[in-house]
Amino acid sequence: MTEKKERFNFPRYEYMCLHPAYIPNAVFVSLEQGGGVSKPLVKPGDSVFEGQTIASGYKTSVPVHAPIPGTVIDITERTMPDGKNAECICIAFKGSFNFEGKNCSANLHWNKQSAHKLISQIRHNGIINTFDTGNASLAWQMEKCSASPVLGVRLFDFDPSCFVDGFISSFFIDEVLQGVLICATAMQAKSVVFFYSASDFVLPDKEKTDAYFNKISYSFIKTDTRFYPSGSERVLQKIVKKTPPVQNAVSSVNLFIDSRTAFSVYKCIVLSMSLTDTIIEVNGQALHESKMLKVKIGTPIRRLLEECGGCEKPPAKIVINGLIKGTAVCDLDIPVTKYVKTITLLAATDLPDQTVSQCIHCGFCRKACPLGIQPDRIYSHYTNKAPLEPDILLSAHLCDNCALCNAACPARLPLYQTVSTYKEKK
Repeated sequence: MTEKKERFNFPRYEYMCLHPAYIPNAVFVSLEQGGGVSKPLVKPGDSVFEGQTIASGYKTSVPVHAPIPGTVIDITERTMPDGKNAECICIAFKGSFNFEGKNCSANLHWNKQSAHKLISQIRHNGIINTFDTGNASLAWQMEKCSASPVLGVRLFDFDPSCFVDGFISSFFIDEVLQGVLICATAMQAKSVVFFYSASDFVLPDKEKTDAYFNKISYSFIKTDTRFYPSGSERVLQKIVKKTPPVQNAVSSVNLFIDSRTAFSVYKCIVLSMSLTDTIIEVNGQALHESKMLKVKIGTPIRRLLEECGGCEKPPAKIVINGLIKGTAVCDLDIPVTKYVKTITLLAATDLPDQTVSQCIHCGFCRKACPLGIQPDRIYSHYTNKAPLEPDILLSAHLCDNCALCNAACPARLPLYQTVSTYKEKK
């Protein structure tokens, strides 16, 4: 099958440093941080300290930790960045921090721990894998891998309108490499494959990389990121098979992670800190200034807009996690979760025509789909109960969530969302 990709020219922002966001007066920590619902361990009136476990996870879900010290004032339902409602633990700031603003000594003896112990720590610290929209527990994904697996690491962003993973790879490559090494050790991986952007990534010093991975084979594969999708699991697996030096040693990758996941592993294991903050890009033509921020989980996005100097133009739309397949939200009090990477504010002049009309049977969505799915027929079956062959409906399970069908549709139909609905059905 011919590989089909599209080229998108989104605005690129230059970030020179990571800005620590101000500590909010109150945070709203979601019990759905990725992969499922966690069970609350605190109640209104309880005092909590920074890093305390306030909700327990199970299998695909993860434990949740208090990002700030204070008092639990309520457990209430709020709209989440993915557009769904979820319960949140509201914590009012009070007291002193255990980690924030203090020097943390590195744990240089983590490599003496067993693989089982490392996975237990990754689970306890509440790390999710933000490589794709699944956002499941990283520890759970590691345990599912077969013996002697291969770990894949994407050092660039899947969505070309985002730059979080690219920023982390550029400014924190040592931390990323150490985080990857911890993941590989925990998985007992036989090899690590890094995928980097051919246009804007400088390979790390080979002597330093050799020192990190002296017991595990590794390779760096140059990836053409000018065309979308270039960072999906399907595309990266194909690149592995087409790269002779890697193909001879690796048949396929068992688990993929991204730069931000590796960076989170480094912070939690080496610096002994639970996952209480995350790196978020706040951008858009409507903002006074775009910034890369280190943000406490549970911070309302309203506060992040203030960090960027407010808006120069009235925002017409707020999009979470990228312009291609992100979620449009209208509530500025939505809290930051572990899976939020990018917040984009669009002015009215930036918005394309979004009028939804009837399908004109142009076939553009079929031509754009790299896997030969027929999104228009699945959509017609979903909305109009049109007859559809079972094999075409089952082809929804092949979808790798690129959302190119949405971008190609002149009628602005929610094709990707409809295909995803059937994909999620067992």
